[in-house]
Amino acid sequence: MSEDSVIESLLDRWLAAQEDGVSLSLDELCYSRPDLRGAVEERLAALQSFEARVAAAMRKSDADAHDLDSVTGEQLSHASQIHALQFHAKGGLGAVFVGEDRQLHRTVAVKFIHGKLSTDPVARQRFELEAEVTGRLEHPGVVPLYGLGETADQRLFYVMRYIDGITLDDAIRRFHNRPPADLSERTLEFHRLLNNFASVCKTIAYAHNRGIVHRDIKPSNVMLGRYGETIVVDWGLAPPVAREDKFRIAGEKTLMPSSGSEAGTSSGGGAGTPAYMSPEQASDLAPTPASDIYSLGATLFKLLTGVNPVIGETLAEVKANIIDGRVKRARDLKPDTPLPLEAICLKAMALRPSDRYDTAIELARDLERYLADEPVTAYAESRSARVARFVRRHRVATQVAVVGLAACALVVGVSAIWLAQLARNERLAHDSANRAHSSAETSRRNNLATSAMFLAKSVAQEIDLRWRILESEAESAELRRLVLQANEAIAAGQPAPAASLEEVQRWLDKRYIANNSAVRTASWFVNATDGTQLARVPEGSSIGQNYRHRDYFHGRGRDLPADAPETKSLGPLTDRTVHMSAVFDSTVTQTLMVAFSVPIWSDARERADRTRVGVLCMTVELGDFSTGRSALLVDTRPDQFNGRGLVLHHPEMGHRTLDEGALRLSSTELDRALQLRRDRRLNGRSLEASPDSISEAFVDPVAKHARLAALEPVIVHGRPAEFADTGWVVIAAETLEGEPSGAAIEPKAEN
Repeated sequence: MSEDSVIESLLDRWLAAQEDGVSLSLDELCYSRPDLRGAVEERLAALQSFEARVAAAMRKSDADAHDLDSVTGEQLSHASQIHALQFHAKGGLGAVFVGEDRQLHRTVAVKFIHGKLSTDPVARQRFELEAEVTGRLEHPGVVPLYGLGETADQRLFYVMRYIDGITLDDAIRRFHNRPPADLSERTLEFHRLLNNFASVCKTIAYAHNRGIVHRDIKPSNVMLGRYGETIVVDWGLAPPVAREDKFRIAGEKTLMPSSGSEAGTSSGGGAGTPAYMSPEQASDLAPTPASDIYSLGATLFKLLTGVNPVIGETLAEVKANIIDGRVKRARDLKPDTPLPLEAICLKAMALRPSDRYDTAIELARDLERYLADEPVTAYAESRSARVARFVRRHRVATQVAVVGLAACALVVGVSAIWLAQLARNERLAHDSANRAHSSAETSRRNNLATSAMFLAKSVAQEIDLRWRILESEAESAELRRLVLQANEAIAAGQPAPAASLEEVQRWLDKRYIANNSAVRTASWFVNATDGTQLARVPEGSSIGQNYRHRDYFHGRGRDLPADAPETKSLGPLTDRTVHMSAVFDSTVTQTLMVAFSVPIWSDARERADRTRVGVLCMTVELGDFSTGRSALLVDTRPDQFNGRGLVLHHPEMGHRTLDEGALRLSSTELDRALQLRRDRRLNGRSLEASPDSISEAFVDPVAKHARLAALEPVIVHGRPAEFADTGWVVIAAETLEGEPSGAAIEPKAEN
């Protein structure tokens, strides 16, 4: 593939991430092709400069602006005419304009899909889904929708009520940046913001009762009207989910959108805003109401402190911090934060979904208890706090009682109380120190076990995604036709026709580019029924060579001798529908890698008598798996280099060659990983983190340091047992003080 094609593919990936609200750094974008960094940076600068000029023109309502000229001043028929459209705001999916409804004499807001997305079917589905969900959620906390339409140039739009106000994000910023004022006035403003936030929780609770998860809750997606309205906006990522019993108590019917549900339910990267993502979203797990409750907690944290709860220099670092539970406490930033509010925030943002509030309405009720000066469920009050509350509520009676008892209490009790208090304080201090140490250690282990669980799920989903992409592409009628043509020639003892090989290569180039942003790969290739490689991306000397002996072709668990008699009788993945190969030494890149492969079939899926006629594969080099900054990925299966426990990914190592040696886990930790994998598989406990996964003295094979670590098997749920149990294990190790947190060896560029 030419350099220009690769650069265009990288720019498309950057644009897609921008429209999903994700900011990719230049290093992240050019991870697989660092040699193109300069060229990509130059093209990206030109693209950003162009977009800046367009944005400036939009703010000025310039008639020549690229994205406005088709709508500014245009009249739209929607029960009446809307005219005098003026630009108001811009998001990832569309732009909002304010116009005048001539018939009803009211100001309305009109949201248009971006012109460059108007022909993208996925973007249109998401836009229609957002409109339908917003329109069908009939609640005071959701903006009323007046209608959906399409302009003459096929740009979708919908008309809604115009909210004259500011975002909750702006209100929080004003509150925290305002110079110190009268205490009572500041307290009143703080309580007003808490009431607004409680209204947000109730709106989200209503959506959950309708079977809708918002998936992008953050302060900038909440509008505060001039007359107390609190509106949750931007439902473009909201998917329908199955409702549990606790979300059926309100008697609301499940909302099942008819438009674009597949676009809203995607679990791919970028679904949501990183700083407000739950650990499940950061791990690309399926959306649930618990994820929204975490995002509500993150929004409350911003309200209490004025800053985001999770920070990082890159998107990957932010996600890693979320998954590992590295979240700040509100009182660390704002020491005057009330303890009950900090406790509410911590419970909503608990690492485990089961430790959070069961529903958003319970979160709202705890906030209302705090505002009403009542005890909250998330915080165990001290005796002094309960006494203080009693005093506030019964001031007169308290004053009379205090005056009547003061004299005798002062004379009789001072000495005894003083001595008793000294003894009690000493005992409490000792007990508190013991409890704190025990609690901290338990929390440390639980967090490590949870991190390993999330990372194992993330790797399993990455494996399943690769298989699903390959399964989908292998069903291509065009690919089937071309492979069958090549097989006919090979069966007749002739080379495959050059024209057919060129067509296979063009098909593979297109599919590689189309899927390049979804998964990281070193190469894609197609093999005929006898193992001959018909095409490869990137192209290399391997095309035309026979790889019948490779494990990725026959699926026997290890490469076989190329000239062995039994090798010549092997067909493509005879008894397998998907396969993940043993680690092998690439003849093209001379690096160690793993291949994911699926059969190419003779007929469509509906034909029960179809046969395997070839193999479609993609490869990943060791060091390119996503496991976080302090985690290892290990293959417990016996490998073909006369050993087992091969390390597939280590945060301080990049790609590896056979000459550099195979990095392996110690036999002690490998046996522990194998036993854990067996127990998890047999007992069905792989869906939850478990403290028994902790290893007290895991020895890092690179740093040679003993670390506290958690082991978790990689299980691909939804696949038959022989494919689901991958034999891979994630080891999340605790980083020692003084050690570097990033990779010590830069990964090599992909060939």
